[in-house]
Amino acid sequence: MRVTVRCLCAAWRPLWPECVPQRDFEGFEELEEEAVVHEIVSLGNSMGLEVDDDDVEELAEEHSKELSTEELLELHKEENETLKRSITSEESGEEEESCIIPAKDLKDAFFCWSKLSKLAEDYHPDVVCLMTML
Repeated sequence: MRVTVRCLCAAWRPLWPECVPQRDFEGFEELEEEAVVHEIVSLGNSMGLEVDDDDVEELAEEHSKELSTEELLELHKEENETLKRSITSEESGEEEESCIIPAKDLKDAFFCWSKLSKLAEDYHPDVVCLMTML
């Protein structure tokens, strides 16, 4: 009879937890890079995106390169400018009004929701089923 690593770890974990690795990846296969790229492409295609292997590899290559000092300074400058623009637009009141819901309207909506919920609870025979629908 053969004792597996998983069995040994399970036995030693309560006795000496420091000697047992935190994660046991026994039985997991190492995915090849090509298989991972194909999986990303298929996920993208299933979401309706037009993606191919070259797109994924190009994106991965771009993210693996280190940025130069000049590029980092340029990114920092762009972030500061974006932050300044957002602060300026907030101070001048240029926020989109459609995103702001007045407190009175929210209060009314919650009141109506609570009345509807109470009515449904009173007349629906299965409260558990009702709560999953609401």
